[in-house]
Amino acid sequence: MMNSKKIQRSTSKIKRQTAYLTKKDVVRVATAAIKKASSQAMKTAGYVIKAENGWIVREDQDGSIRRIKEIKGASTRHKLVLD
Repeated sequence: MMNSKKIQRSTSKIKRQTAYLTKKDVVRVATAAIKKASSQAMKTAGYVIKAENGWIVREDQDGSIRRIKEIKGASTRHKLVLD
């Protein structure tokens, strides 16, 4: 049988450290993940569907872009990859 006092002493010496994510960290990691997923989708399907400049567009593997539908009230500052 283990001595519970030894266990309590050893665990009380462990410092708990909390790592906080900043908005900058989340944006950096999410951007990298979206780019990787988009690239993989392009290789697999040959196209990706994304939001760009207030439009839903289809970008084909050859680089051609076709507008599908305008996004009403959309901000042109952000890009969103849906595929």
